[in-house]
Amino acid sequence: MSAVLNHHELEGFSQELHELLTTLQQEVRDELHDIEHVRQLLKRVAPGQAEEQAALEIAKRLDLEHLRHHLDVIALCNEALERMNRGSYGRCRRCGEMIELNRLRADPLTDSCLCCQE
Repeated sequence: MSAVLNHHELEGFSQELHELLTTLQQEVRDELHDIEHVRQLLKRVAPGQAEEQAALEIAKRLDLEHLRHHLDVIALCNEALERMNRGSYGRCRRCGEMIELNRLRADPLTDSCLCCQE
């Protein structure tokens, strides 16, 4: 069993999670801006005119899977920060044991120990 995280370790993970959250939120804002830009471009295309070109432009600019992934990771960040607020960050959600520190360092979003992950 791993030891409980100390204050310094928790602060480090909190800072890392907040930085990741800020970066992802900016990327989502940028992606939404691109979506709006493409939507405005499509409004200017006359029906039947360059529809294939417009479709290619959309395909190049929009990666909805990428946006969905960012939103999923934002949710995981928020869940990890909530676990910190509740005092349960670093504990496995399945068995309640402490998650190994190296595992948390590799993935601060993880919510399960190696045994329960498998």
